[in-house]
Amino acid sequence: MVVIDDLPQVPSELVARATRWTELKRWERRELGQALRRLGLSYSEIRPVIPVATGTLSQWCRDIMLDEELRLRLAMKRPRLDSVRALGARRRKEALAIAESIRAVARAEVSSLATDAFWCAGVVAYWAEGTKRAKELQFSNSDPAMIILFLAWLERFLGIDRSRINPQLHLHSGQDELERKEYWANTLGIEVGQFRKAFFKREGIGPPQEHPLQRNYLDPSLPKWRGVPESHGVD
Repeated sequence: MVVIDDLPQVPSELVARATRWTELKRWERRELGQALRRLGLSYSEIRPVIPVATGTLSQWCRDIMLDEELRLRLAMKRPRLDSVRALGARRRKEALAIAESIRAVARAEVSSLATDAFWCAGVVAYWAEGTKRAKELQFSNSDPAMIILFLAWLERFLGIDRSRINPQLHLHSGQDELERKEYWANTLGIEVGQFRKAFFKREGIGPPQEHPLQRNYLDPSLPKWRGVPESHGVD
């Protein structure tokens, strides 16, 4: 095989097929990608020849076995990738260490808090209605009493003042956004200006217009470290 600048030469027949990419059937595209891989090309070298995502190429070529010389060539092209992976592994290890230190502190604190009924009530409320995956603290409920309880729990145990919350109302068409914000602001003891723009559900979604719970539909998202939360999806 002729090699030019460390790049295996692509036969003209394969180049011609690549120029007719839009005319090729799916199986023909797959065979072309596999043929280029058998030349010893890396995925980053194949992609300029045919417009295929790296993940797709990986699926097409996962069973292709290259000889020792071609595997060595690909390995020599990966030092940067290896360094990126090493950095990622180090950062994951550091993140796990931080998480474990937080858990250790929490385990030490819980012995004195577990007998506090109010603390247990807030934990149960968050477990049932809180967001577990967002990088912020969120709590969603339509019962004013439940939300008031959780806000009081945040103030007492986490030191989060109500001025930091940024609620979002989920409303149905026909409801007055300002009127709803004023209702909830008065109920929760916060300012109307703290609310984000309301989300209006499409027609046919959720309870009918006369359903009493829709009057109290609220998602008060409470940021842990940021002033403005990023996500606020609630059903």
